[in-house]
Amino acid sequence: MFFQKMRNQMKTIVIIVVVAMAGGLLWAGGSFFFGRKDKDQVQASAMVATVNGEGISQYDLHQAFLTQLQKVEQEQGRLPGIAYEAVKFDALDTLIGNAVIIQEINNRKMTASKKEIDEELQFIIDQFPSKDDFKLQLQMLGLSEEILRAQITEEIKFEKLKREILSEHEVSEQEIKEAYERVRTSHILIVPEVSEEVSEEEQWAIAEKNAWEIYEQVTEENFAELAKEHSADSSSDNGGDLGFISRGDTIPEFENVAFDLSVGAISEPVKSMYGYHIITVTERQEAEGEEFDKVRNKLADLIRQNKGRDDLIAWFEKVEEEADIVYIDLAMNAFAQVQKGNYEDAVHYYNLAIEEQPNDGYLYASLAEVYKELDNPTEAINQYVKATEIFNNDQWLYMSLGNLYIEEERIDEGVEALLRASELAPNDFFTQLSIYGQINELERYDDAKIVEERIAAYQEMLKESSLAEESATDVIELNDEETTE
Repeated sequence: MFFQKMRNQMKTIVIIVVVAMAGGLLWAGGSFFFGRKDKDQVQASAMVATVNGEGISQYDLHQAFLTQLQKVEQEQGRLPGIAYEAVKFDALDTLIGNAVIIQEINNRKMTASKKEIDEELQFIIDQFPSKDDFKLQLQMLGLSEEILRAQITEEIKFEKLKREILSEHEVSEQEIKEAYERVRTSHILIVPEVSEEVSEEEQWAIAEKNAWEIYEQVTEENFAELAKEHSADSSSDNGGDLGFISRGDTIPEFENVAFDLSVGAISEPVKSMYGYHIITVTERQEAEGEEFDKVRNKLADLIRQNKGRDDLIAWFEKVEEEADIVYIDLAMNAFAQVQKGNYEDAVHYYNLAIEEQPNDGYLYASLAEVYKELDNPTEAINQYVKATEIFNNDQWLYMSLGNLYIEEERIDEGVEALLRASELAPNDFFTQLSIYGQINELERYDDAKIVEERIAAYQEMLKESSLAEESATDVIELNDEETTE
């Protein structure tokens, strides 16, 4: 069912909390956390939920919803209208999680000094070629330095909170150094040549022999040339250069040898699942100096968080569970009850939401999905009918209604609804194919013919469009030729 699909797709706030970095998703609430420019507008906005008595406004939810919707649609393509409620709840869940975290930060009196904020801001600026490039990037993101500083302030507090929670996880100096170190490597990869005439064991033996023969010839000066000639992967185009790698980036057999090599040294052939590697290191980033000192604390925090990831998740789940969360928005409350499996309560709150917004067809569709969970297909159909009466141009509502009718063996009504969905989606090739397959399986061949004709019309349109583009290209090329002459 729809709710179940959306539930499987939704990312939990826990993951967001754990992976949040400076400028990251933890603070997606925008004005809710960084100082509101339109304070009068926010104060006048209705509250949609409270967390331990602290309100989350409709304004903040709307902003977070738009951000979340844009992100989801970039990943999955345009969503049907009925999916918006799940995205909206996901955004609200993020805001609630953010509120829980910020309240915990305030309860523990975490602070960020001006020096800490200035240093973090400078660290970010240093990642850009110039300060002008940094300012341009801020402008493109619709941010000001003031908002960025506020964001950095909260992130510093959050890092201190995580450090305190995970204080039992010690981080050694060696671990910090290993996390910082990188080596730039090149290799010559000799792979076994597959042959039906030679056993796999013999193929590997031949590869090893070839690798040792190349190793006897290779020097620091001719390494790139031999890599171009013999290496079996795409790095051969660059003389075997693989760029910089950090620990954990590649397979252990390769990594262990690479990090033990000094610059310019060449390894003996190293066997891995891919073949035999002859490895050299051309540069090393050592854990020393000013640059290392700048990131030492960040690396320590990252290592600590990786070690204590499960503890951090468990801590957050406990704090959120103990929080007094009240859903004021009726539709969001209904959706929350669905997540908990409280379907009778969900029916109650959806009906109240419909009383408030009788022209929102998707509320009826959501209520229909709850009735499906309650094994009440008759009422589910009734609610979908109401939804299509309000939003009579939504193909997805008609497809859902059609499927319900067919499940209840009300075939005529089901086919009629599917044909309406087909009519509303003339240029949606995959939807048309799906509907055609469903109707054809019902042996309603005359009705399937209608959909088949729509598919043919769409394909003809694509063909004509392609021919028109080719014709336009030919005209342009001809004009270019005449101009040249």
